[in-house]
Amino acid sequence: MSRLSGLLPPPAELPAPRAEAKAARQRPPLPQQPQLQRDPFALDPLASLSYVPAIMYHDVVAGRKEVWFDTTAAELRQHFEAIKQAGLIPIHIDQLYKHLRDGDPLPEKAILLTFDDAYLGLYENAYPLLKEYNYPATYFVQTGFVGVPTSKDHFTWDQMREMDASGLIDFAAHTVNHPPDLRVLDDARLRREVFDCKTKLEEELGHPIHYFAYPEGNRDERVKQYLAEAGYWMAFTMDPGFTGQSPNLLEVRRFNQFRITEAIIGARTFTLSRSPDYWLDVTQPLAPTDEVIDGVRILTIRGGRAATVHAERRYEVRTLAQRYQADAGINGSFFSIPWINSASNVMVGPVMAANHKTFIPGRPEDDKVVRGRPLVLLGRDRLRFVPFDPDTMTQLDNLRQLMPDVTDLFVAGLWLVKDGRALSPAEIDSFRLSSAAEFRPRAFFGVDDQDQVVIGVTKTHVNAAILASLLPKIGIREAVLLDSGFSTSLVYRGEILATGHAGPNQPSRPVPHAILLYDLTRLWREDPQQQASANSPGSQLEGLVQLLPSGDQEVAKAQLESILAGQRTLKRGERGPAVVAVQLGLSRLAAQQGRLDLLPSGPDGVYGNEVAQAVAELLLTDRVSGTESLAGGGETGSPQTTPTPLVAGTATLSRSRPWDGVLRVDAIDAQLLQRLLERVNLAPASVLVDTRLERPTWPLERKPTRKLLPRAALD
Repeated sequence: MSRLSGLLPPPAELPAPRAEAKAARQRPPLPQQPQLQRDPFALDPLASLSYVPAIMYHDVVAGRKEVWFDTTAAELRQHFEAIKQAGLIPIHIDQLYKHLRDGDPLPEKAILLTFDDAYLGLYENAYPLLKEYNYPATYFVQTGFVGVPTSKDHFTWDQMREMDASGLIDFAAHTVNHPPDLRVLDDARLRREVFDCKTKLEEELGHPIHYFAYPEGNRDERVKQYLAEAGYWMAFTMDPGFTGQSPNLLEVRRFNQFRITEAIIGARTFTLSRSPDYWLDVTQPLAPTDEVIDGVRILTIRGGRAATVHAERRYEVRTLAQRYQADAGINGSFFSIPWINSASNVMVGPVMAANHKTFIPGRPEDDKVVRGRPLVLLGRDRLRFVPFDPDTMTQLDNLRQLMPDVTDLFVAGLWLVKDGRALSPAEIDSFRLSSAAEFRPRAFFGVDDQDQVVIGVTKTHVNAAILASLLPKIGIREAVLLDSGFSTSLVYRGEILATGHAGPNQPSRPVPHAILLYDLTRLWREDPQQQASANSPGSQLEGLVQLLPSGDQEVAKAQLESILAGQRTLKRGERGPAVVAVQLGLSRLAAQQGRLDLLPSGPDGVYGNEVAQAVAELLLTDRVSGTESLAGGGETGSPQTTPTPLVAGTATLSRSRPWDGVLRVDAIDAQLLQRLLERVNLAPASVLVDTRLERPTWPLERKPTRKLLPRAALD
């Protein structure tokens, strides 16, 4: 018997076998989207997660050092042995450029070897060692010194052509005459040093030269501008550090040879590949699972269609799931000011959610910190994970180039799984998320090998690396880390399955962001009798009250019931749960009319006069060509300067034209509240996803890969 019996079309309407159906499910390829417009010298966000060292040498001498920055051939051999033993792989400068610029992959532990100043020792002593170890290197050459003896000898153009032909040595520019400080040169001489060096190298070697090193590392904005005009792609400084932590491609950092140990120990390359779009299978019912993998208890919910909520303040996840009639939910991503008692809803990084459909850019100070972390893009049935780039991804128009139909987006903490492979601890460390190493309940979001959305938590306290290692074992294809610890919360059909606290009945701390799942098989075939029963006043009031946090529901229900019974009214200036409940009902009507900014609110709640104003605008008047009509009353009137009292129930209404064009409500009585409940009930459901369910494209008897296990068996 199919798990969807009674919900889906009869067998005669079922499609072909799964293999054919899955092929039919594939969407046509999207038109090629233009690349996001980037600063040509900005680093790719993936590259900023890598720790690729560039090592700077000068002369390599056979015997005794002549100056302090010389390296002996014996020392260089020791360095090469250390590089070999540590598993580092020297790369060409073109490889580094493509990695820094476009995020192209590199070996797991890559290193760039560079040698400055065209010394003859680089031909006689360094070049033979490079050939012996088969290590590529880059030589930065000041063209005015080639073949010219000074206090030290320099190699010749013929020797350069020999090394160039070997395929091991890449040559790059280091000015013409090696002036110690390019910043103090006048424009004419600066141009000569920058342009003529490049031209001479290209003439002698017969191929383009794209890279440059500043003599003694000195540069400023004017110098960098000349390099850009000359056509250089990348330039190196003498500032210590890994290349991926450089400010831009015209200021790439290098370690000197005395810091080789630091560079070797810290070297690691982030190997994450570019993410495809996942076309999601939303036709399957939600499938909760509860299992123990390698001693770690993991709860997941798979299937359905996903949407996110960015609330005006912080709520329990269960409250948000009830408000938007979702079947399941999990706490979302990281928010700023994370103290428990704060009401702030400010997120770390940009956010757009289905409940307000407004793109909110992140704070600049946060965006710099989360560069390279996963930006989650969600469309109707499409999901994509891309490295966040604050230089190009802070405007919605740019993000729509990546996903034209994007409806939701947020920045997650880090990748856990990519292409079915768990990220290594070193890769996880690259995201510089300080809490990743802590042991706590963990929450994650992703897609599985059946192309279904997955939300999940661990009941066991683990760090991010342990969680990452387990997820491929339960069929997770790609996953990112959500906010965890006390925020961890997984709910399913009103039941709290997991919290961030030790006590199972203690709710997690409220959060402003959540991911919700909708079971489309349920929404597609709602019971008509159940829908009819929802029209009763008691059900209408219950539905309104459930939009509140659980702790406020009983108080609000009692207050609203007393209004319906004619025992009291809700007056202007009042505050409290009943006012907030009315506000939430009005916000649903406002959203129906596309008036998302109608109800101002803040972390300290709303006042009755704000709600009363909204009642006047949304319930009592329809503004048509300057006229006002009572909704349901059939009366019309023209704008007047003198206030004219009108009566609706026991509430006294007075016109306040000509300046605002709306009626004034001094109190909300039983009649107005009943009208609100009816209007809210007739408004479109507050679900955040398209509830249409396309006919399934595979046999319905497909079973989930895991069943919901009795938790008692695991406790």
